[in-house]
Amino acid sequence: MRDLAEAREAAAAGADFIDLKEPRAGALGALPATRVASIVGALRESYPDLPVSATIGDLRPGDHAAVAHHANRIGRCGVDYVKAGVAPGPTARETLERMRALRWNMVPVLLCDDGLDLRLVEYACELKFAGVMADTQRKEAGSLFHCVPLAVLDSMVQIARAHEVMVGIAGALRVEHVPRVRALLPDFAGFRSALCDGARTGRLEGERVRALRVALKGGVEAVSCEPLQAA
Repeated sequence: MRDLAEAREAAAAGADFIDLKEPRAGALGALPATRVASIVGALRESYPDLPVSATIGDLRPGDHAAVAHHANRIGRCGVDYVKAGVAPGPTARETLERMRALRWNMVPVLLCDDGLDLRLVEYACELKFAGVMADTQRKEAGSLFHCVPLAVLDSMVQIARAHEVMVGIAGALRVEHVPRVRALLPDFAGFRSALCDGARTGRLEGERVRALRVALKGGVEAVSCEPLQAA
């Protein structure tokens, strides 16, 4: 089950977002809705202004009924943002349109293991989502920067800026990627691998959160942490 103590540890260490997911269930693995609601409620008591996001799970591309169902289930838990993956391909634009029609603050996570389509970024920003992210699905294949050139990611940030949409990056980011994150200046960056003792399914350590914030100081506006499920 999700370890609330770790969520509080990450918050106390200075994380600007808490992102709820189950890393052992995939890149965007979802927690049970009851657990999400419980964590959100507890965090609100101690950190009422701390934004909380949650993923809806790794779903089959084009399964719009499943996207709506799981987004509604997670949205009702009181999170500030609901994150859903968008795979490239012929169904991507319709997926964005269906997501935008939902009542929640949806954040499309553009999965770019095989590159990032800036036309999709532009369309997502035109739809005026709460935010847009670039992330990877195959974490073992390397970081986001292995999949997408820095210049393309910079173009994504600039497109989002022009549309006044929040923009974030994630995808097996580590401490050695901090200079590139700082160069991009996204609104938020999601780290997990860099904050755990070992694999991304390891235990999150508050001291690593603190150290990462020092490294990022002045370069990125927010650090997102994914509190870990207890073993």
